[in-house]
Amino acid sequence: MAHEPDPLFQEYAPLTAQELRVRLASRIERRTKLLHEVYRVSFQDWRGIFLNPDILFEAVAASYQDIYRLKFFRNVQWVDAHKKAAYTMKWIARMRPHRGAPATVATFQSNALYAVRCAFELLGVHPDWVHDPWWMQYAGNLIYLLHYHSPSVEQLSSEMYVLQTLNNREKPS
Repeated sequence: MAHEPDPLFQEYAPLTAQELRVRLASRIERRTKLLHEVYRVSFQDWRGIFLNPDILFEAVAASYQDIYRLKFFRNVQWVDAHKKAAYTMKWIARMRPHRGAPATVATFQSNALYAVRCAFELLGVHPDWVHDPWWMQYAGNLIYLLHYHSPSVEQLSSEMYVLQTLNNREKPS
């Protein structure tokens, strides 16, 4: 499958973070709106937890900046959806747009769960097997990884590839 280079990134010379944000403003805003909708559908009813839209915007902008750096400095022509989802997960887990009063471990862990949920939305993964015990254990391990460690984008990208592949097949036994 041949992929065309992204023309938006072909024209770029080295840009500052602010210059990049101006060029990518519409993409950042669309992605932020999509991820805000993920919060509304999946987390709005959680008592004591709210989404800080400014922090979410910064997380989305940081993910786009990292993708730009990957393309420009490593001369990568095409970044797949798994890597884009991985960068989004990384920055949501790191910046923690979920806030709560009072701040608790559950609030902070909800950010890791939110990061995973956002990545699924970006990949179009809506598994019907999310309540199976094997999935709950795997998801718990992924949330632990995001909450207590700083996994590489490559690792997260690989995890998203596997989960999307599983989602597109029969339920694993």
